This record gives sequence, C-alpha cells and structure tokens, in this order.
Amino acid sequence: MRTKSGRIPPSSRRHAAAAATAGTVAALVLITGCGKAGDGHPPDSAQASATADASPTPSVNPSYGEQFLAEGECAAAEPGQKDVYREVPCDGPDAVAKVIYRIDTGSAVPFEATLCSENTDFAVNVPVSIAILEDKPVSGEGYACMRNLKAPHPGDPGGGGGPRIEVGDCVHSAAKSGSPVWEVACRTKGKKDGATHKVTKIIKDAFVGGFSDPCDGKADATFTENSLIDDDPLRSDRLLCADKL
Repeated sequence: MRTKSGRIPPSSRRHAAAAATAGTVAALVLITGCGKAGDGHPPDSAQASATADASPTPSVNPSYGEQFLAEGECAAAEPGQKDVYREVPCDGPDAVAKVIYRIDTGSAVPFEATLCSENTDFAVNVPVSIAILEDKPVSGEGYACMRNLKAPHPGDPGGGGGPRIEVGDCVHSAAKSGSPVWEVACRTKGKKDGATHKVTKIIKDAFVGGFSDPCDGKADATFTENSLIDDDPLRSDRLLCADKL
C-alpha cells in the first residue's frame, strides 16, 4: 500500500534502496533469506501533537464549509491539472474521493511521512490545490487523506499503495541480495516487475543484523525499513517478514 505526491495512483511504485535518498523517507532492502482499515484517524497522541496551535486553511469553496476539503467532504480532480483537487458535493457526478482525515500542518509529500491511516488511497496537498484553483502563490501547510469512493483502493492490503507497507502488502524484489525492492499490487504476481513477496508480519523496533532470525523461521525473506530521521542505524523501526509468492 507506500512512495509521494498529492495523488498516489495504484500503478505508482514506491522505490527504495539500502540508502534512502532525499526524495524518499524510507528504504526497503532485502537483507536475509529466512526460514518463513480503519476510520482514517491516526493515534490520538499523534493527532493531538500534529494539530496543536494549527490554524484552519481558508476554504476555496465557502458554500461547502469553513475549511477546504474538511473531513467528510469530497473532491474531484481538476481538469488539466496534475494532483489538484477541488471540493464538490459527495453525491456530485465528478466526486471521486472522500476526506477521511484532515490536518492543517505538514505536507502530503512524501506520502509515507504523513499521519494518514493505512487505508488511505492518496493524499491531497491542500496549499497546492488552493493556489492553482485561486491562481495565487502557494502558501501554508496541510493535507487531506483521501479514500476513493469506488474501487480500486490502493490503500487496502495488497492494493499496491497507501502511505506505508502493511501486513498483506506485496513487494517486488530482485533475486540479488541488496537489490532495490518496492511495493506493488499483489495481483501483479508473475508479471514483469510484479509481486514476488507478501508481507506476513511486521516487527517494530527490531535490531538489524546478528545471527538470530527476527521472523523466527516463519518467513522466506526479511526486509528492513529505516527512516531518514532514524538516529540508530542498528535498529529498524519496522522489520518486515515476507513469504515468497
């Protein structure tokens, strides 16, 4: 379901490697061969911290509320513009997605650094959309976590999108150890650059390296996910156990 702009379509891939680049927030690297959706809200503590002292974003559509793309409202893609959305009634013919969480700070890029829940299909960069719609410079912060009104749902397990790798998601991995891996839809198994492994377990705050098997012999491969802001290179925030498809 995770790599990073306002909209994350199902076909987009989140590339990663052992050393993360400035354009990515996480890297997934095959490190060993082993023996084997929600309401849209992040944890209360994260939500409270991120929204403290934030000012509401002025609405570009006052008739639909005081805040542009507030939680529960719907959006339509702006014709001729990439990753730009306008607010529309949810029962309107152009509505494509609904806001499941809205935050007034931070950015929608990179997607995996947002507070969006795992069932989020894509995120809208609010200041960018407002600037394009109102023909003015981009200013401010904030983003809207979006869920498509109809399938497909990249944020669902195995869908190939969403903000982060979760249990049930699939990745493509080359046979060579240390080669780049990325998340793809599980339905792409057997295709060129298609799914090769499925995540069965995620271990948080795990040590990397050593002789022990972090997946207890219940996974065919292990992937490590390290954040750019992680100050401990020996400890992975999220270690992924995966089975070969």
